[in-house]
Amino acid sequence: MLPKEDPRIRIKRLSFVVYNHADADKARQFYLDFGMAIVHQGGGSTFFGGYGPDPFVYWLRKAEPGDPSSFGGAAYEVEERAELDKAAKISGASEIQPLDAPGGGQIVTIRDPLGFVVHFVYGQQKRSAGEIDTLPSDDSDPVLGQVLKDIKSRDHVYNYEEPDQKPRKGKFLRFKPGPAPVHKFGHYGCTYPAGRHDEVYDFYTRHFALAPSDQLERDGKTIVTFFHIDRGQDFTDHHCFFIKPAKPNQSCSVAHSAFEVHDFDTQQLGHQHLTAKGYNNCWGVGRHILGSQIFDYWFDTSEFIVEHYCDGDLVNIETEVSHGPAGPDSLKIWGPPVPNVF
Repeated sequence: MLPKEDPRIRIKRLSFVVYNHADADKARQFYLDFGMAIVHQGGGSTFFGGYGPDPFVYWLRKAEPGDPSSFGGAAYEVEERAELDKAAKISGASEIQPLDAPGGGQIVTIRDPLGFVVHFVYGQQKRSAGEIDTLPSDDSDPVLGQVLKDIKSRDHVYNYEEPDQKPRKGKFLRFKPGPAPVHKFGHYGCTYPAGRHDEVYDFYTRHFALAPSDQLERDGKTIVTFFHIDRGQDFTDHHCFFIKPAKPNQSCSVAHSAFEVHDFDTQQLGHQHLTAKGYNNCWGVGRHILGSQIFDYWFDTSEFIVEHYCDGDLVNIETEVSHGPAGPDSLKIWGPPVPNVF
């Protein structure tokens, strides 16, 4: 927990991410194949959920006629109602408004110095204890539910050297093919124009309870920062957000959004499923160095990059911030060659 005198907006976790799709029907099918379940549809929106406590994790909105697909921002759940008051005082922020989405609650929307949308929510009705570890049923693929039951019934796989340490005695692993069920929305990142890292860094760390986990440098200057949610001594995911420079001649945009899955086997089976469906793999499967996650990146049908990940690090206020050189060698310890898009 943070001290009461800390003036920053106190964040509990990421809640959901928003995208606008020109071809919403194609995108809807992709995210079903990606391992999400439909919670609710209507009014040009489709809300997708996972098997965690959040009422939804992905808000798919149909783009206005003639508009291109676009990123609609990410939402952070704040600790108390008073944190929305703080957010509403940021220059250009919206008023506190009802959140017209599954779970209800209230929302404040702001824009960062680059124009990226950031949402803050409070008062959402979480899924009940009986619903957690299950998927929403509305229009969901029945295979997805069966895969989730299979996942939750098996032990993690470890290569213990001693026979008496091995957990499966007279039991066998028999996997069910299908999508990789999504647990939660875990992190996202955005690109910035050359020379504006420090401005963006200052905005996010001054207003929000975010702190650096790792930073990468080039020519003596920091150009990439991975941020975690600062909860003091409490441990949180290695990063919920990151910033990196846009490539030459590329506009600033969302880099990718990432969703947690159960384990490596789930990830590989999901990779196999998406490949069989004919979708375009971006990069994976491999393991990152910073954050340690096993990653698998895909292009959705609007060419946004989304990731399945598992087995990541946790950090807190006592975790030392690491610094290193930016470049392909900082991105993976094993896996396929780093693609140009990264």
